[in-house]
Amino acid sequence: MNGGIDNPGSLAFFAALIDGRLKLGQTITQEELCRVLGLTLSRMREVTVLLEAEGLVQVKKRVGLTIFYPDVRFVGSTFQYREILECEGLRRFAEMVTEDWTDRMLAEHQDVIELVKRHPDPAFFAGPVGALETRFHESFINAFANDQISINYRRNSQKMYLLRLLNPDAIGPSNTIKSMLEHVEVVEALRRRDTVAAVEALQRHFKNVLHRILTH
Repeated sequence: MNGGIDNPGSLAFFAALIDGRLKLGQTITQEELCRVLGLTLSRMREVTVLLEAEGLVQVKKRVGLTIFYPDVRFVGSTFQYREILECEGLRRFAEMVTEDWTDRMLAEHQDVIELVKRHPDPAFFAGPVGALETRFHESFINAFANDQISINYRRNSQKMYLLRLLNPDAIGPSNTIKSMLEHVEVVEALRRRDTVAAVEALQRHFKNVLHRILTH
């Protein structure tokens, strides 16, 4: 059995939260969760151990499992951790960034912005936006060339993605375009070889995303 949140059962849990079959803060019996995730009871027990270790569920005897509901402190800590990792990774990446990467990133962001404008339905653009966000942000993490950092970053990213469920408007067309334009500021600073400006732009991006999630 694969460990951690890359386990198929854990991934099914995340998918169920994202598509609405499970809710943040929900209490559910283990048998009900088995049906939602399509797992046997024995597999579900193994997955429960992993989810509990990640702080994603709390097991209550004779009641079931309560899915975590992120409070303000959790949200702030999650963002802070990711910002620390990415900003340091960005400083390293700035020393190796190529013109091909900056040109490609600028073109891909412009394509996604136009896509969102033409089809302002999150169900339509969520896939391409998510893929581009992953390529953009993981470029900085990959600069560490450190497997442990990459693993912990992926864990943080999955939890961070769930925070968007707190405010669906955070991933609406208007805010998505704002996020893409904030990415562009980082890329343009990298193209100028201005590491300080790139880091400052990335920090503004995190601050703005946090504000968009917490503002209803």
